Amino acid sequence: MEQAPHYPKGDFRRTLSVLAAIDALQPATLVKIVERTGIDKKTVTSLIEQARIQIGVTISKSGAVYAIEDWGPVIKKTGAKMALTGALNAPIIEE
Repeated sequence: MEQAPHYPKGDFRRTLSVLAAIDALQPATLVKIVERTGIDKKTVTSLIEQARIQIGVTISKSGAVYAIEDWGPVIKKTGAKMALTGALNAPIIEE
């Protein structure tokens, strides 16, 4: 399994990569999310909670398995997937 790019602490793309990992993994357990994103368990748990509270993502947990029920009004699933693959690391080109 390919690991996501490492984004610095406080970078919103970390949250996006966690959400994309939850969506991509079957089953999306905390251990697999950590393995896929390279983000520690405590931070992953915190980012999931922040996504719920701050941006309205509905995330369910059944036993040890997370699932995104609704991406909410702010996040687009395709953008989150781009963060997981590193596509959002593209340089900014100024005209």
